[in-house]
Parts: sequence; structure tokens; C-alpha cells
Amino acid sequence: MKAISLITGALLLSGCSYNAVEMAPEPTNQVFDLSDAEADGVITARDKCLDTLQGSKIDNDGCSTDIIETLRADLLVNFAQDSAVVETQYYGGIETLSEFMKEYATSTVTIEGHTSLTGTAAHNKKLSFARAEAVKQVLMNEYNIDSARIATIGYGFERPLINTIDDEANTKNRRIEAQIVSDVKITNMKWTIYSVDEQAQ
Repeated sequence: MKAISLITGALLLSGCSYNAVEMAPEPTNQVFDLSDAEADGVITARDKCLDTLQGSKIDNDGCSTDIIETLRADLLVNFAQDSAVVETQYYGGIETLSEFMKEYATSTVTIEGHTSLTGTAAHNKKLSFARAEAVKQVLMNEYNIDSARIATIGYGFERPLINTIDDEANTKNRRIEAQIVSDVKITNMKWTIYSVDEQAQ
């Protein structure tokens, strides 16, 4: 019985030695780059975006998951009766609009000219366009906005704010309206224990 056990043990040991893998004399050359220079959790070998912003939320390819946000800026300018002169009190609003356009360089603006309900349609159409052009000139000459980014249109009295003829209605209807809409790509950042503090600032 003891002899049988010894023989069985020898066979088991021989089986183990038979499956042993001989170690290579030199280290194996690593073909792929397993480093993670960005420290974003995706190795360089499969990282498709090697310049992602530090701390941004990324997908499995190492690319940031950006958010498209629509930003808006509005402008309202009123005019004296039968006038296309932009009064200086409105320059502050125009400057704010220009700053928005400088910050978002791909944004464009359409300036709409309007009039009160008095006078002829032909005269008001011309006057409303002149008002829109006057605001465009302020944007160009005072705040260096490229003319190619500014469109103008005159609606005459086709789109009144108030559909009556009196002093209050006429004053409010003699106006410029402008709105900028710009789609901005914002990098989606990872949540950390400091995120709440950052949002509160």
C-alpha cells in the first residue's frame, strides 16, 4: 500500500513538472503603450483624445463628454419720433451686446428696426431700416464688431409692441430689437467632493 502511494505521488509530481513553463531569458518587449500620460484612466494605446481637459468627464475612448449650451443676449433701443439717431443712453446696452459677441466669436446678430403706427408704410419701412443700420454702425465703429457678423432688417410698423396710436404706444413701438443666440460647447467635468463648492461660487 505504501509502495502504491509513493508511485502515485511520483506520477503527480511528474505531471506538474511536465506542465511547467520555461521562463524567457530576456524580458518580453511590450508592443502597446500601457502608460496613461493624462492620468484620465484610459491607457495611451486606446486613448483617442490625448488632449482632454484635466478633470473632465470622459467616455471609454478617453474623450471628454461635452455639453452644448445655448446662450442668449438681447438688446432694446428706443428712438425719438421720426429719428434714426441712437441716443448715448443706449450705448451701455450695445456695449454689453458687443462684449457677448467678442466672448463668443462665432455668434452673429440680426438687428430689427421698428416704427410706430403713424405715417405711411413706405416711409416707416425706410425709417426702420435706417434705425437698424444706425445700431449696426455703433457696434462696428464704437465696439469693433465685424460687419459680416451683423444683419439688419426694417419691419416698419408691421410688428408693433402695442397695437394702438398714442404717446405711450408710439414711444415703445419706435425701437430696435436684437437677439443673439449662440451654441457653446462646454466640457462636462467629473464630479468630485469639491464640486458642490465650485457650483456655489
